[in-house]
Amino acid sequence: MLSAMNHNERSNQKPLLGILQGRLLPRKALLELANSQGIFAVAITPDSEIDTKNQTIKNVLAVREGQAVALESVSFPRVVYDMQFSKGKSKKRREHFSGIARVLHGAGSHFINPFDSLGLVNDKVFFGELMSRSGISSPSCHAYNKKSLEKMLAEHASVFIKPVSGNRGFGIITTTRSESGIELMYLIRASCGTEIERTQRWYKSENVFAAAEDIRSAEGWSKSGYFLQPSVDCFAWNGRWTWLRVSVQRASGGRLEVVGTVLNYLHCSEYGGRHDDPQILYAKIAETCDKSAQEIESACARVALATHQILEDEIEFKIGELGMDILVDNDGVPHILEANNKQGNLIYWDPQYAGTQNPGGFVNPDFNDYARSLDVNRDKAILQYAEFLAS
Repeated sequence: MLSAMNHNERSNQKPLLGILQGRLLPRKALLELANSQGIFAVAITPDSEIDTKNQTIKNVLAVREGQAVALESVSFPRVVYDMQFSKGKSKKRREHFSGIARVLHGAGSHFINPFDSLGLVNDKVFFGELMSRSGISSPSCHAYNKKSLEKMLAEHASVFIKPVSGNRGFGIITTTRSESGIELMYLIRASCGTEIERTQRWYKSENVFAAAEDIRSAEGWSKSGYFLQPSVDCFAWNGRWTWLRVSVQRASGGRLEVVGTVLNYLHCSEYGGRHDDPQILYAKIAETCDKSAQEIESACARVALATHQILEDEIEFKIGELGMDILVDNDGVPHILEANNKQGNLIYWDPQYAGTQNPGGFVNPDFNDYARSLDVNRDKAILQYAEFLAS
């Protein structure tokens, strides 16, 4: 939680934006940006309480002159930015925020992402089928069972065993053929609770399904629904998986735009991966195909925007913010992997990446400034769209 000065003020001003939970850094940065622009925004925390009779929220936080300020109560915000994850927190905490969101929705508050309407984004099987019907290239989805897994392992170099409902990469088991057999890789939280460790094991193909079941049981994933997805022939940099996270947001005037893109890749550090400037990926792929770096970049943006529009058409609501995960193959063709509706929790800049190598094998000194600018752009778009919704 934010460290707050104990002002315990009561504000009669109606907040433009109320932010539900979320990680510390992006929430504080958004509050600071709002304050610098003269916009009244508050963070709704686990300590906040709803007063339905007076339509106020007690115990919220704001930022003034760079300092967090505790406010005794504020009126219901005109717009809500729901940054809470449905997983990873206690059941009581999830129910607390869900209850607040329901009350605010019932009272007429607008939501950056439409309230209770984006289940299809987390349903990866439905998402893949929708993209296929709409003419957007996306890896196919298959039932998770022993027979199907063995068949796919015989046909593809890599197969992803994935939960139907996404959880920030956790729960995914990657199976890859290697000289040692079938390699299984998955991510877990380290004992300190903050770092990410990659766990790898090798098996014979006929034993992979049983091994995957053992992993799901040991990690507490066995109650979740799973499906299979073959890997796309994506551009691998020195054996490392690469993909793009493209931020698509509605901003000033409700206009839909790409506000930022980062390159992600795995197998380069003890954390399991990191971000970098996508231009180095576009340039590298352009060396071996008939497309320029600019053409590849434009194609990725078009796919991201088209995916966003397809999802809006499907639910018949405007969506304020989605993070599109896109794979680019060796021919420079983009393939949509999934959409993420909790984009606000992603921090592009992170101190842990500052000294690690990018796929080219060197430290990119310019990336930190680039990444910070993406975070600012994202927050600006949130505030602009909030003003649009409230107008």
